Amino acid sequence: MPLLRLFVPLTLVFALACDKSTPATPALTPPPAAIPSGDPPAAEPAPAAAAAPQEPAIAPATPEPAPVEVAAAPSGPRKVLVLGDSLAATGFGAMLEKKLDEHPDIECFRKAKSATGLARPDFYDWESEAKKAVEQRKPDLVVVIMGGNDGQDLTTKSGKGKRVAWKSDGWNDAYKERVAEFLSEISAEGRKVLWLGLPRTGTTSFEQKLNTIREVQSQALADFGEAGVYLDTTPFLTDSAGELIDTATVGKRKAQALREEDGIHFTMAGSEFFADKVYPEVLRVLGVEDAAEGKKPQK
Repeated sequence: MPLLRLFVPLTLVFALACDKSTPATPALTPPPAAIPSGDPPAAEPAPAAAAAPQEPAIAPATPEPAPVEVAAAPSGPRKVLVLGDSLAATGFGAMLEKKLDEHPDIECFRKAKSATGLARPDFYDWESEAKKAVEQRKPDLVVVIMGGNDGQDLTTKSGKGKRVAWKSDGWNDAYKERVAEFLSEISAEGRKVLWLGLPRTGTTSFEQKLNTIREVQSQALADFGEAGVYLDTTPFLTDSAGELIDTATVGKRKAQALREEDGIHFTMAGSEFFADKVYPEVLRVLGVEDAAEGKKPQK
């Protein structure tokens, strides 16, 4: 192999030097370079391609921040619990529950007992009963209507001990404290309370009692904060002159009496009329759309 490596280039040089008749032309390809013994021949480089236009350098992408976990929206229907006395136990409560249950995004429950209130926990302890109800149902909204039976002395749970006399100097403060304690028992994180002001009645003496109760209840709800809403229902049952409405057209029926003979409790037509007025207020507090109209009630 060493002799062959020297012989090839010398022969080629001798031939070129002896041929004087033809001008020397440079070889199209150079002679192969000497290949070291034992090494494979190196591949010839490919012809250089036309230089591509240079593109501006692109900075490396900045890593995106990790996505922030967002709490999932509550699934399932919104739950409403209606609590109250005879107004909730009879026509109005049943009508409101029915209307709310027919809404595709609402599930409504009701717990009510006639002739009860916050004045006589020895007769019916609303604080403990309401607490059990909210723990069982876990509502998003509690609708309360009670107080018509509270214009009397305030007793203790045991029925013993000192009473707070109706119309005494300390009655308003003591009753307000009871409303606050009741609200505390039914409240929870994210839960709202809609307290319905007692409906206007046609009985003068009874209205005097209710005016006091309405005022104290509204003050307690104001102190409760943003989670509580007090709804004055007087405009629902009075005309533009402030006079009580006795009859009204409900649905497709002719005008009918709204109250029973006692001037306090609603007839079935009156219950439906009042429920129709309260229903959109419940939706407003819940922040859900009116399924019939396909729009969200304004806040």
